[in-house]
Amino acid sequence: MFLITLLMTWKGGEALKNQQIKTLRIDSFEQLNQLASVLESAIAKYQHMPTLLASNDRVKKALRDGFDSDINQLNQELEQINRITEASDSYILNTEGLTIAASNYRENTSFVGRNFAFRPYFQDAIQGKPGRYYALGTTSNRRGYYFSYPVYEGDSIIGIAVVKVDLTQFEKRFANQHYEFLLLDPDGIVFSSSRPNWLYRIFGELTHAELQRIADSQRYYGKSIEKLAIVYQKPFDEKSQIVDVLENTLLNDDVEIERLSFLKMSRPIRLLDFKISILAPLKTINEEIALWRAIFAGGVTITALLFGLAMLRSRMLRERSDANEMTRHNQAYIREVIQNTQAGLVTLDENHKIESFNPAVEKLLGQPLAPLVGQPLNALFLADESDAPAQDDFLEAANDLGVKVLTREGRLCYSDQTVPVEMTLCKMQLPNRLSYLVTFHDMTERKRYEQEITQARIELEERVRERTFELQGANTRLRHEIEEHKGTQRELIQTAKLAVLGQLTAGLNHELNQPLTAIRAFAGNGLKFLDRGQYEQAHTNLQHISQLGHHMGDIIARFKVFARKGDVHHGPIAVQTAIMGALKIMSPRYKEVGIELVVTEDQGFIVNGDMVFLEQVLVNLLANAADAILESPDNTRRVSIEQTSTENQVVLCIQDSGNGLSEEAIRHLFEPFFTSKSLGLGLGLGLSISQRIVEAMGGQISAKNQDSGGAEFCVRLPRFNHLIPPS
Repeated sequence: MFLITLLMTWKGGEALKNQQIKTLRIDSFEQLNQLASVLESAIAKYQHMPTLLASNDRVKKALRDGFDSDINQLNQELEQINRITEASDSYILNTEGLTIAASNYRENTSFVGRNFAFRPYFQDAIQGKPGRYYALGTTSNRRGYYFSYPVYEGDSIIGIAVVKVDLTQFEKRFANQHYEFLLLDPDGIVFSSSRPNWLYRIFGELTHAELQRIADSQRYYGKSIEKLAIVYQKPFDEKSQIVDVLENTLLNDDVEIERLSFLKMSRPIRLLDFKISILAPLKTINEEIALWRAIFAGGVTITALLFGLAMLRSRMLRERSDANEMTRHNQAYIREVIQNTQAGLVTLDENHKIESFNPAVEKLLGQPLAPLVGQPLNALFLADESDAPAQDDFLEAANDLGVKVLTREGRLCYSDQTVPVEMTLCKMQLPNRLSYLVTFHDMTERKRYEQEITQARIELEERVRERTFELQGANTRLRHEIEEHKGTQRELIQTAKLAVLGQLTAGLNHELNQPLTAIRAFAGNGLKFLDRGQYEQAHTNLQHISQLGHHMGDIIARFKVFARKGDVHHGPIAVQTAIMGALKIMSPRYKEVGIELVVTEDQGFIVNGDMVFLEQVLVNLLANAADAILESPDNTRRVSIEQTSTENQVVLCIQDSGNGLSEEAIRHLFEPFFTSKSLGLGLGLGLSISQRIVEAMGGQISAKNQDSGGAEFCVRLPRFNHLIPPS
């Protein structure tokens, strides 16, 4: 509501303000036209004066002969013409721009002897054209508009006639109006104004080049050209705009900045190529609108307050009526609740004597209880001995302790009927007396439920003990099966190793047969050298035999390490060392089938893993690459091993030049017993076991086809970080 009122006040004020500004615009536009007409007519009468002076014989004679008597007489005549026409100044220039005669020859600021050849009005007239110019006089220091015309002698120009119109007379004429006026030159600089402090201010924007041009022309000689302090400018309609200007105001010897609002309208003065503007002040309108808004807001506020008071009174009366009706309804409701509740209700007086009871109490005992009215509560209710040791005076004890609500379990006893109940005693402080409300809840079903729950809890505990014993047995069997599964997995890994070793047997035989043959040859030659006494040659042969024995020992040791059983142990291992270990195992086979091995240079990568198991993975991948190449005999036989890294991983990629993998093979590649090799060439366990080994080392293995052909298997392992202990 407040926002709506605020919006209405603002919008209404804006509408009223716009209407008043429109009225002001109409009046001001008429004044603008009147001001422009007066200015144009006043200036127009001076534009032909230079032409008349140029045709004067005395002017021509003074320019031609230059006699002092002629010049003195011309000075007097110009002074008289100036007095009659009310022009500011009239003067004659020779062809060099030097003033020979002037209407102000008697004054200290006389133009006589001054050279004005730099003025554009002289430069235009000396070329035979009528001249016009506006500027601040360098001699008189007064603003004026200049008209000039050439003085001819036959076809030759012998001088220039100039008339200056002082605009100060117009400023005085239109001063003290209810509006401000501005006369702007073509550059937007205030040339004339009803406010002297606005003179030579820019009403717009000028570039640095334009300001330099104005300074070079000496049009405003010695005056600083500054921008008028316009802080707000918004179009009101097509012919006017709202303008806010900052103005320094002297108040109690202190200079304060005042913000003035105006309605600005402009029109051109074509005769002068100027623009005249009227700035009608909006201060009165703004004050009236502010007063209207205050009155309107006050009226709306008072109306809203009166309406709110009326609504509040109406609401209070309605709430009082509703409260009375609610009280009557609640009383009837309470009576119905008391009469129909399933709990037994008994009221006691301040001496704990029974005052009244509801039908539910009689229903619990199955007989009327009217004789108990006036009797103490213990005539109807007996508390359990375990719950209330002092049964006779528990009510007095509750009062002494200040207990407002008391709960006890016990029995309703009357005649030969007994019912287990829960009693709740609540103190009620009525306006004129103390009373108590006693509530009885039948606990017959509750007692039965408690017995059933107790029996169920005993049976549940027995079942939990039995189930726990069964789970312990199942847990023991599960741990045994896990150990068996780990053993089976180790056997599968060992089987895969032995399968690879079986595939490499032929190459191994070749690698061992060559050194053995050489050893036999060196041994035979050595015996002959000994028989001949050539001990140095025999010593050389024995050295060759020793080197060949070491070479065979390295080959056999590498295969023994590869075939060794064990679990994955994490630690720092050099990737290049694992690659070279795998190459020592696979080199015989690769040499046998003529496959070229391309290995990138050692990158110095260290990963967290197990050297033996990483060699097993690499041997398996190299063996699969060889099998894939042998199944495509027409392809180039080449296997590449590349090492790359990311921030946290080292990536080993083994690329072959085979036929690649089918879509089905890529989907099932790492499943146990799946193989894409020819029948009888593989068990289908190698890649499955390799995947488990790599995952046990915290890495991943993946496969894809290369764009250039062949398959690519990538093993990603975590880089070793000495700050993180191996798991």
